[in-house]
Amino acid sequence: MTSQTTFDKKTLIRVRDVLPGDYNFIMATFLRGLYYGNEFFNSIPKEVFMSEYHAILERRIKGPVTIKVACLKDDDDVILGYSIYRDVSVLGDSVKVLDWIFVKSAWRNIGIGKNLVPFRVQAVTH
Repeated sequence: MTSQTTFDKKTLIRVRDVLPGDYNFIMATFLRGLYYGNEFFNSIPKEVFMSEYHAILERRIKGPVTIKVACLKDDDDVILGYSIYRDVSVLGDSVKVLDWIFVKSAWRNIGIGKNLVPFRVQAVTH
């Protein structure tokens, strides 16, 4: 008889703030996700989109945003997902705006995305 070990993937994960070494992964997955996941964007020649939107995205993620990263508890360098959001002032009130969320496909449907999204998001851009 063999015993099968079962575990809950959630126990392997922690959420942390973004680190400088995370930005290349974030840029690459955001650009690919946006390009291949949207008919409008993928109608633009790929080289043009990647070049032009890279500059836009770089300003966005280096600006006044919050980036949360889900990673393995035992290895901060293994990114499983991330979210990018910001506070925007609208008529004197602070509004949470979610710009992007990404979770690797093998790690979806276990609640990582929910843990990355801030409480009370009122708008989504992408």
